Amino acid sequence: MASFFGNYDYSVDAKGRVNIPSKFRKSLSAEDEERFFVVRGPKNNLRAYPKAAWDKRADKLSALPETPRNLSLKQMIFGNLSDSTLDVQGRIMLTPDLMDYAQITKEVTLVGMSEYIELWETGKYKEHIGGSPKDFDEAFYAVEAELGESGDE
Repeated sequence: MASFFGNYDYSVDAKGRVNIPSKFRKSLSAEDEERFFVVRGPKNNLRAYPKAAWDKRADKLSALPETPRNLSLKQMIFGNLSDSTLDVQGRIMLTPDLMDYAQITKEVTLVGMSEYIELWETGKYKEHIGGSPKDFDEAFYAVEAELGESGDE
């Protein structure tokens, strides 16, 4: 399974193509077939899942009970999904609808999130990640408690 870490700033070309960093491309497995499934993410970012990770996620989403909330979420995800294979220059294509959703016009930041990649409009990412150290500390310790870690090393 692919594993993505770090962040990279790129430009989106006039056709909506964005480069996937070589470090990320090298992490792809043969079963990923150099394909990414790009979907809406929270806070108006996009998520690019390699094929193997998307297949697992899609199975879980499909198995959700058919409640109004779940149906609405599935419509927003599956109805706006983009399937893109890396081109010879290591780029994927973003659809105009997904770019509009994420407010991506020219500059994009790709953030490795372990099993998927987030794509943010660069200014929005800098604003999002630029929270106060106190905000980071609170989130860090809350997650550490969920993981059963003390955080006191």
